[in-house]
Amino acid sequence: MTVYNAKKIVMESAPLLIFLLALEVLVGQLLNSRESLVSIPVILALIPVINGVGGNIGSVLGARLASGLHTGYIDTNLRGQVLTKNVTGTLILGLIAFSVLAVAIYAILPLLGIGVDVIGFGKLMIIMVGSGLLLTITLIVLSLVTAIYSFKRGLDPDNYVIPIVTTSGDVLGISSLLLLVYLIGI
Repeated sequence: MTVYNAKKIVMESAPLLIFLLALEVLVGQLLNSRESLVSIPVILALIPVINGVGGNIGSVLGARLASGLHTGYIDTNLRGQVLTKNVTGTLILGLIAFSVLAVAIYAILPLLGIGVDVIGFGKLMIIMVGSGLLLTITLIVLSLVTAIYSFKRGLDPDNYVIPIVTTSGDVLGISSLLLLVYLIGI
């Protein structure tokens, strides 16, 4: 049984959290310098949605992986029915969540005075679902790698997976959104 020690948790987590904080500030400044995004309010409205949902989906998988590794029902060899079900469930959850969110955003933003006709429903769906799935797949891989690597190194995955996945979710969420906006040609 693992005994948690506050000092050990702080010693393991503090350097990583300081690094991730600096990364978040850097990415925030990069986003702030992209004034072209502000000119399209619909795209701007998607950023907190994709970051929040992507981070939540990645965090749930990360927590499940960490718990599974601690209890032994997930093995580090990336095989097994439990791991497959968790990864598949996360992918399906991402697809459903981002699809529903695209429809909700299309319906709600006009009520807030933000025109969605600039990009239309089809492009909004492609951007939201495409960037959401790209983010979800990337966060699945990142969660797996971080959880298994930290566990194999004798570190507590709980101290690494969630901070890395949520910070990466913010960075990758914005990146995947910008990529899809670019690919769609907006």
